[in-house]
Amino acid sequence: MEKAIKEKLKDIEKYICENFDGLDMDDPVEEGYFDEYEKIRGANEDEFHNFEKEFNIKLPGDFKELYSYKNGSGYFELIQSDVDGRDMSFTLMSLEEMKRIKGFFQNVDDLLSNYFDVKELESKKDSRIKPYIFNKLWFPFASYCECCYLMLDFNPDKDGKSGQVICYIHDPDEVVYATESVKKLIDDELNLLKDMFDKQD
Repeated sequence: MEKAIKEKLKDIEKYICENFDGLDMDDPVEEGYFDEYEKIRGANEDEFHNFEKEFNIKLPGDFKELYSYKNGSGYFELIQSDVDGRDMSFTLMSLEEMKRIKGFFQNVDDLLSNYFDVKELESKKDSRIKPYIFNKLWFPFASYCECCYLMLDFNPDKDGKSGQVICYIHDPDEVVYATESVKKLIDDELNLLKDMFDKQD
């Protein structure tokens, strides 16, 4: 029987705390990040409902399962991810932080064609992601250095699916596909950490 997201996250927490050197991180226990993280509660149904009502969306079940466990991660870099060949460590935003960020980022629809020439646009084409740099139906939920964001995509292109995870990367600005769902994001992270740190017999 497959583990629930909560149980996978507990495995991830252990990997990170035991292997922070290999992840080029400060010791989250010694620095106190993990103590603060452990105090963070999960979001409840009322908080999910209010978020959905405010933005007129339906949050994916796997996203709600993740946030039912932890409504944000503080300074603890919970999400270790390989995005388009880039290794990045993301902190999870709370629902309130997501609302705040949404007030000034990804709050307009703005096409890639307003920023890039035809040749550049061709190199950025992905049939899973609409050709935007900003989109009102993209919802940042995890941050890397406050310049790159994992986002829920509720406006996918023809080969994508609603609720997929995409990533905004700053300088040079681009939006790339990360994975098909939050569940797959967590599964990929756990597999990445296992591959990196499990001792082979």
